[in-house]
Amino acid sequence: MFSYSVCVKGTVKETVGPLAEPVLIGGELVHPGDVIRADADGVVVVRREDLADAIRLSRDREEADAGYIAAYRAGRDVIDVSDLAAKLAAKGLIIDN
Repeated sequence: MFSYSVCVKGTVKETVGPLAEPVLIGGELVHPGDVIRADADGVVVVRREDLADAIRLSRDREEADAGYIAAYRAGRDVIDVSDLAAKLAAKGLIIDN
């Protein structure tokens, strides 16, 4: 778990607190069974009932990203890969190759 400014200074093992109850962390309600994923960019909470969709969408994104990376390695540029030339031209951007 990441913490910006608050941390636990110690624990007490003689008392029993609530178990398997929702907790509020950083303004986000986290329920038992929710998945928390954290990295240097931030923290996300995925509700248990949304987990299958989140996994599917993540795999779709990885697949799409792999396609972009392969295209870049093959020498294509971002404008070509993302099919942006017409949109940028409509906004007045002139691309000299």
